[in-house]
Amino acid sequence: MTGLTFWFDVHSPWVYLASFRVGDLARKHGLPLRWRPLHLPRLLDEIGGVKPLEAAPARVAWFRQDILDHAELIGVPLRYHPHYPLRNSRALRACLLADEQGRAEGFVRLVLKGYWAEGADITDLEQLGRWGAEAGLDPDAVKAAAVSEDYKRKLDYNTSEAIARGVFGVPTVDTGSRLYFGNDRLDLLDNHISRGKIPLA
Repeated sequence: MTGLTFWFDVHSPWVYLASFRVGDLARKHGLPLRWRPLHLPRLLDEIGGVKPLEAAPARVAWFRQDILDHAELIGVPLRYHPHYPLRNSRALRACLLADEQGRAEGFVRLVLKGYWAEGADITDLEQLGRWGAEAGLDPDAVKAAAVSEDYKRKLDYNTSEAIARGVFGVPTVDTGSRLYFGNDRLDLLDNHISRGKIPLA
């Protein structure tokens, strides 16, 4: 195996939970990890994917209960944003810049914590710049990337590539030969790597 790819969108609370674990998992096995943002609404529209919050009311209630139970289990705060869902494109473009500069883990986790625990506005350029500075990025470069047409095209490319890889939701970890979808599947990924069950990409 040459490395892992973490496909994500900041819209997902499950990505928020997985962000506390996936970096440590990769380091445990000495594997490089790419944090690759995709545009989840577009992906779901193109593949006809499942949209959990558009399911039957009973399932939506279970979904919200389940994510809160998992957050409590790993000891992290999680509160649905009062204006959820916020537009995600600016944050995702900034995440692309962070990945290019090797600062993705720190930056993405700040954005996710802001969105899923602090009620922050992920569309606000100044806020994105502050998170960028905290993660070791040039805040002006972060703000520029967030509204860049070039980074919009890169995000579109990522989304198309994820679809071609068979990604149908996030979080997904791609080993090159297998996909592991969901925060609760990271344990299976860890087990398979530990036992040498995943073939080289």
